[in-house]
Amino acid sequence: MVKGLESPCDVILIAGFLGAGKTTLLRNILTWSGDLSRTAILVNEFGEIGIDGELLQGFQTPIFELTNGCICCTIQGDLLRTLGEILNGFHPKRLFIEATGVADPFDVLGFLKTSQMENRISVPKVVTVLAGDLWEGREYFGPLFFNQIKAAELLLLNKVDLLPKEEVPQALQEIREINPSCSMVPTHHCQIDPEVLWKTDVNVDHETEPHFPHAHTEHGSAEDMGYVTFAFEHNSPLRPDCFHRFIEDLTIKLYRVKGFALLEDKRFFVNHVGGKTEWTELDEVGPTKLAFVGWQVSEEQVLEALKLCVDPNQI
Repeated sequence: MVKGLESPCDVILIAGFLGAGKTTLLRNILTWSGDLSRTAILVNEFGEIGIDGELLQGFQTPIFELTNGCICCTIQGDLLRTLGEILNGFHPKRLFIEATGVADPFDVLGFLKTSQMENRISVPKVVTVLAGDLWEGREYFGPLFFNQIKAAELLLLNKVDLLPKEEVPQALQEIREINPSCSMVPTHHCQIDPEVLWKTDVNVDHETEPHFPHAHTEHGSAEDMGYVTFAFEHNSPLRPDCFHRFIEDLTIKLYRVKGFALLEDKRFFVNHVGGKTEWTELDEVGPTKLAFVGWQVSEEQVLEALKLCVDPNQI
């Protein structure tokens, strides 16, 4: 195909609050038996270290990472440069962009619409992953949480297994009142036929979306909203009893902890969201790498508590 006449790359923007299951959705896509040739994935992480990129390794699909900021505001320039590198170097037919959990998709759409990439990519389809167990406390998360719902062309109500069965229809109805035009699919661990993600039977006109012009001013950047992020990395093992107590004692304001913990001679993937923690033992051994996101928390106090868990006999 003659350069300049290539069809625009189809972009699917995956949005959703912290811990909703966005990376799980991407892993499910990567294990799909269908054709993923000329597919690429761009992962944005608010923190200074990348965790999701490591979780998505081991597949044939190329993974690109943007860390230490949000593509909806603070690192838009990095997003533009990386998109150029992907389009020029890989020429994908399809690109998944996983936004950080504190990104407003309206801001991302607005930036892409006015960027020099407008003619090289399609108007992104927004797929929002919503954790069902967060629905009852939704008012706590503010306008950002609701903008992620309003922007969705397809919404996955994930973790429905954590909701009483009788509450699922009510939750879907309440979501429908917020976004009458989106398609909705209840899921468990984001298990869905990936072909659903790029069907075009539902079209949302983002240009006339009533919340679009005001989305950025409603919440500002993640930093403006009070979110803080920091990381902990260490090559020596942590004492299991100490680290388990550390996780159990976390305040709700330290909402998200994600990464890898080396406990004695075993390495675990730690997925902590809003007071709930999942542990997955891994086959490979490697250093501890943990990313934290919260608000009104002391980075110094958290890191000092973690340092006390480092096994002094293994340093």
